[in-house]
Amino acid sequence: MTQGDGRYRQFVEASSDCMKELDRDGRIRFVAGLGCAALAPEGVDRLVGMRWLDLWPVDARDMVARVLDRAAAGERVDFVGSRQSGNGASRWWEVMVAPVVADDTLDHFIVISRDVTERVELQAALEAIIELLQDRLNETVARSVTATTQYGTLMERFETEHGARRDAESRLASVNEQLELANHARALVEAGSRQAQKQQAIGQLVSGVAHDFNNMLQTVIVSLSGLQDDADELSPRHRRMITYAVEGARHATALTRRLLSFARNQYAQPEEVDLGDLVMGFADFARHGLGGRVGIEVLRQPGALPVWLDRHGVEQALMNVCLNARDAMGGFGQIVMEVGERIGTERLPGLSIDSGGQRQIFVSVSDTGGGMPEEVRQRLFEPYFTTKEGGSGLGLAQVYGMVAQAGGAIEIESETDIGTRIRLVFPRHPGPGAADV
Repeated sequence: MTQGDGRYRQFVEASSDCMKELDRDGRIRFVAGLGCAALAPEGVDRLVGMRWLDLWPVDARDMVARVLDRAAAGERVDFVGSRQSGNGASRWWEVMVAPVVADDTLDHFIVISRDVTERVELQAALEAIIELLQDRLNETVARSVTATTQYGTLMERFETEHGARRDAESRLASVNEQLELANHARALVEAGSRQAQKQQAIGQLVSGVAHDFNNMLQTVIVSLSGLQDDADELSPRHRRMITYAVEGARHATALTRRLLSFARNQYAQPEEVDLGDLVMGFADFARHGLGGRVGIEVLRQPGALPVWLDRHGVEQALMNVCLNARDAMGGFGQIVMEVGERIGTERLPGLSIDSGGQRQIFVSVSDTGGGMPEEVRQRLFEPYFTTKEGGSGLGLAQVYGMVAQAGGAIEIESETDIGTRIRLVFPRHPGPGAADV
């Protein structure tokens, strides 16, 4: 052996790849390289004389035989395949088979194999993460999905689509970021699920209490009505007191009915609603829900203010906005609700183009809290975004969904240390109640 041949052999044996020389029949007659240790931990010399085809699993041998046929015809062939290592573990190999021709006749084959198991597993993990993000991003309750890649699918793709391999390599650079995003999204969905279960339990409790309280109120009303039937036998002072008691009981009945409607889970049932009447009635209910230290003032334009939307949905949206306003003021202050009509300068999704302008019905909720910085205002309606410790980040996202479903829009005005005004804008409903007055 010459000095040059010895140096060449040192280079080959120091390579992390597994290099083999096959005779024309496909038998191994030379093997070297550090990568070959995975095939024969006890020593690579035992591989000499074996058929290279026998190193592959049975279901892959037809494909490997085709590769040798193509190489024998003078073609260099690249492929990726899976086979067991010497310790029984399955490993993925990127293989190059090239023919060596002497005097226009095939003399032998050169086979270079590289262990790419880590890269393949990272690619499979990346594809699973992408599929999980695409399928589960908009769901409030998520199921953890583990994406598995079948052997046959990978074999066929790597054999016929080399472009997919290059795309996977370019995506591996961001795999850590994608993993963190997936874990964060799953944590948010689990938190949303817990919050939904908590809200459902509270709704059931409120519904039960309100239902029982309403039944007791009915007994009180019936008893007071019986006294009213015998009003001639009472003094004028007592008759006035009974009248006040009946009115108060009926007002309490209306309040319990609103509590029952808030506690129920129901599908949207849009109808023609006068937004002014709805806001006036909602304000009476909200004063009880927000506590005695928060006042509510309603400014209503005269005339009909018809819209087409789900009554309970808009009441829930207004309650979410009012609760945020209360929290912004630290639980103490004055909320101003304004409801009226205007000529819009921008077309809403639910309105058609009108040369005379678009008639819009709006309700705004203003508070005297600390206002919001621009970065918070830009993300205000994102699901799960919240600035409150322990908050779910779903309240204003539900408001946005309700308004969008009704074909409306939301406008926000906020200044730091001054306060915030959130305005819900809807198309004026062109029904009988929308006639000009």
